[in-house]
Amino acid sequence: MKKKIITISLITLFSVGLWVSVALTEEYITTVQAPVLFTDLPKNYSLGYSSANQVYLQLKGKGWDLAKIILGKRVNFDISVHRRAGKHKSELSGFIQSNPWLTSNFHVLEIAPAQIEYEIERTASKKVKLIKNFQIEFKQGYGATSKVKFEPETIKIFGAPNLISQIDSLKTIYKKFSDVSENVKLELPIEQIDGVKFSQDKCEVEFEVQKIVDKAFEGIVVETRNVPYSRELVLFPGKVDIVLRGGINKLGKLTNDSIKAYIDYWRALKEESGSIEPVIEIPSFTTLVNSIPNKFEFVIKQY
Repeated sequence: MKKKIITISLITLFSVGLWVSVALTEEYITTVQAPVLFTDLPKNYSLGYSSANQVYLQLKGKGWDLAKIILGKRVNFDISVHRRAGKHKSELSGFIQSNPWLTSNFHVLEIAPAQIEYEIERTASKKVKLIKNFQIEFKQGYGATSKVKFEPETIKIFGAPNLISQIDSLKTIYKKFSDVSENVKLELPIEQIDGVKFSQDKCEVEFEVQKIVDKAFEGIVVETRNVPYSRELVLFPGKVDIVLRGGINKLGKLTNDSIKAYIDYWRALKEESGSIEPVIEIPSFTTLVNSIPNKFEFVIKQY
């Protein structure tokens, strides 16, 4: 029984293959989309403007030949500018023969658009910053303890003046980091921009990751600031205990001197309740969990 099933399957596959082979010898009409690629530019010149980035060609040919175009390597529609700068307007039908993939096996029935306008300008350059383009999901209990660093921080770009004037930054290709619990350092490609060249196509991305914990800092002196010469701002009490949350290694290096707490005289002067919250300045990549006391009683003395 199994042999019969295998035989029937082979006959069926052979029949289908034979039918496809015969069918592809017939002529068909299809539409092919191809990106426009400008060639033979003058030295130190770039494409400044093009009325079309894609062309659509209606082709007639045998199925085998059309299948090679549709299923094969991506093809461009080349337009030679013959090393001429400035503004130009051309009929796209005039470039059919300069595209070797459009062989005599095809008959081009239609090209859309029929014409293309473009401008070739002297190449300009400038430096732009890199920005992140990724999502980070940390393992539970972990978090970032540094800024994202790029190496290099800036990239030099080259292109037509009107094009690069609109670009103030570049970004990496999108990447998602999941379940992160260690420092990250890797190389990422830079997202390409049509008509623009870069001094380099990749950059190094780095940031620190640590286990997130809490740490208490007791007896931090609360300063008084901007107190006039003939005045005194007296606080009750004069110290504060706080709890910070951050990376375990980062918090381990902090001392009371790493944290600043103060009350401004002029802000206290406007406070009618007789109590005020201090301003607490903490290191980057830490968060304030709690402070005791939350508010301070105060007295303003005059001499």
